[in-house]
Amino acid sequence: MAAGVTGTTAVADSLPDTFIAEVRLKTQEGPVMRSTVNNVTLPMGEGGQWEMTELTRATTIALSDGIDLASAEQITDSTLQITPTEFGAQVFVTDLARDQITKRTDLVRQVGRILGNSMVTKEDVDLLTQIDSFNTTQGGAGISLTIGHIMAGITSVKSGGQAAGAIVAGTQEPGPGPWYSVWSSNQLHSVLKQLSQGTILGYTADTAEFVRAPSNTYDGAVAIVGGSQTPVSDNRALREAVVGRIAGATVLVDDNLGKDASDDAKGGSYSKEAMVQVHFRGGPKMEPDRDPSKRGTEYNIIMVKGVGEWKDNWGVEGTFDAAAPTT
Repeated sequence: MAAGVTGTTAVADSLPDTFIAEVRLKTQEGPVMRSTVNNVTLPMGEGGQWEMTELTRATTIALSDGIDLASAEQITDSTLQITPTEFGAQVFVTDLARDQITKRTDLVRQVGRILGNSMVTKEDVDLLTQIDSFNTTQGGAGISLTIGHIMAGITSVKSGGQAAGAIVAGTQEPGPGPWYSVWSSNQLHSVLKQLSQGTILGYTADTAEFVRAPSNTYDGAVAIVGGSQTPVSDNRALREAVVGRIAGATVLVDDNLGKDASDDAKGGSYSKEAMVQVHFRGGPKMEPDRDPSKRGTEYNIIMVKGVGEWKDNWGVEGTFDAAAPTT
């Protein structure tokens, strides 16, 4: 036996090459859009197309005494049809990979999470893309999003997208609540910065609304919190970068929004009833498929769904600067 100290060098071939402390998954945006639209899930056997119809209004007119009411109105219908598309994702896990991966994780369970997350992202991106179908638009390339833009968009939705010019009284079709306004973190940075640096709008914590408030000596605006006046910059919503509600609409961050080559992105404000998402066959389904000859298992997830716009005037699409903020 050789003389000397038995250290790591002496037994190097017997030491593990790597210690796997933890297996993590990539972070991704959650299902932001799903709760902001009208969702329908159809069970198996309900056909391959979903349809929703709407009937026209009747008009009440003034009558003269003794004159027969002989002006019958025809009620007609309009329809929205959604034909589904099939989506899928697959991961093949070999028996060797399953059995040799670190004991600190369960590969099959992690694969299930990864596949489920892929469906969440696909659903979210498709709904964000649907916002771009609204004909009423605001903003433009290189323009920073402001509180005023959000308020204007929500006002347009609430009023039913009233166009310029004469409107016959009683013919409007206001967009029903709840209302939402969805933008990326980069776009909302200018809104939060506007609030924190002083604006004519203060944040009311108890009702989660932005309201007019008198100025004080701290900055250009104040927040009414529990009846007392405090600087906007002290507001919890601003410290935690939670936008809350503006003009009655819930303002949400969704960083699944894509950007164009000029660093602009399209978000928007809309009524929950403006868009419809329909899941067919009861929703997404996961199915494993064992392949003995390849000594592994396919894990497949399938989703059959469609998305459509119900009322164009109940949504406003906005193009605004989404470059990474520097100040």
